[in-house]
Amino acid sequence: MSEPILPENWGSTFERAASAPEATEHEFPPRPEVVVVSEADLTGQADGQGANEPYRPADAPLHALPQLLRPEGARAPLWKRPPGAQDERGEPSTVFPPEDRRVIFDTAYPWRTCGRVAVPGGSGSGVMVGRRHMLTASHVVPWRADGSADWMTFTPMQYDTSTPFGSAHVTRLFFWQRVNGADGIQSNEAAFDYVVCVLSSPLGDSTGWMGSAHDYTPGWNGRAFWSHIGYPGDIASSLRPVYTSNGVMDSTVNESFAGRNGIRIMHRNDVRPGQSGGPYFGWWTGESGPHVVAEQSAENWGMAGGPNAAGGGSALRELVAHARTVEP
Repeated sequence: MSEPILPENWGSTFERAASAPEATEHEFPPRPEVVVVSEADLTGQADGQGANEPYRPADAPLHALPQLLRPEGARAPLWKRPPGAQDERGEPSTVFPPEDRRVIFDTAYPWRTCGRVAVPGGSGSGVMVGRRHMLTASHVVPWRADGSADWMTFTPMQYDTSTPFGSAHVTRLFFWQRVNGADGIQSNEAAFDYVVCVLSSPLGDSTGWMGSAHDYTPGWNGRAFWSHIGYPGDIASSLRPVYTSNGVMDSTVNESFAGRNGIRIMHRNDVRPGQSGGPYFGWWTGESGPHVVAEQSAENWGMAGGPNAAGGGSALRELVAHARTVEP
């Protein structure tokens, strides 16, 4: 009986060119240009307090609350151990009980402004904050050793394989810090853990965008103002958006970097990997849409009682304003 051959001997046994067609190479979007923003770059520019307003397209329906997933479209939730129970089984995920995340199925404004950020080998979450401008976490960016970044794409309100507004790749990144999630996210990093991505096409013409003119203030701590949308890996493998409402921020830590003021915002809202970069946003009287006050940065789901962290402050608003000014 003949024996199987090793892969390295395959070419010497068969005529490869005659028996197999030439393979097609993988192709990816181009890598974006990276722009580190400094205090000097903002000289003479508007601070975004009045410029970073939300926008809703004239033909976009407005839903103050999102349409939740119909029961027939739901998947069985992952098993969770009852409180106080002990056995040999391992839980596939951990959130702060009770589970508050809900899958949404809504393409109205403002929910259509949020979407999935795809990167090599993974994904995160993001939100439109301008005509071609998407906000996500700095640690979602696939930073390379030489300081550059690998490809990224954004798909607004992706749901499984449905992409009602198409997708675009990132052509340029504006940021304060390169945050590397591989070694943990420190307090100063969390406070500046956001980037504004310029997209290859103006998806905001169709989706609209959220504003970013309101800075988070510690006076809002303890009050249930905030909503969040993201694409967690433990629900539908990061392919369905989840929504939480009545979110509460617990405390803040002021941080500074490159002359700017950022805030690490601590909270116990339910998040898991994949939701990073998703916005925390609220509504103001008289505004045409919501405003982003922070984006999800760090998950402490392995620690009993948390907390988790988001990044915000005036540095977030100023970064969005700068990107919208130099790349309208």
